[in-house]
Amino acid sequence: MNRKLLLTKEAAKVLRISEEYLRSLIRKKKISAYKEGRRGGYRIPAEEIDNYISRRYNEKTSKISLTKH
Repeated sequence: MNRKLLLTKEAAKVLRISEEYLRSLIRKKKISAYKEGRRGGYRIPAEEIDNYISRRYNEKTSKISLTKH
């Protein structure tokens, strides 16, 4: 199993959000991640970033389709 893990800084850059907002999403369990060590940052699986983007896209498109009816 070879999973690509992103650091908080890398994942925030992909999502085009701040690192603090990404940490907030992780604390709210909207993005799965794990903490490395006592003071280490989060490690986020790349597939989790893809899943988050898909969920957000589906939320946006479902809201748009609801307002068109």
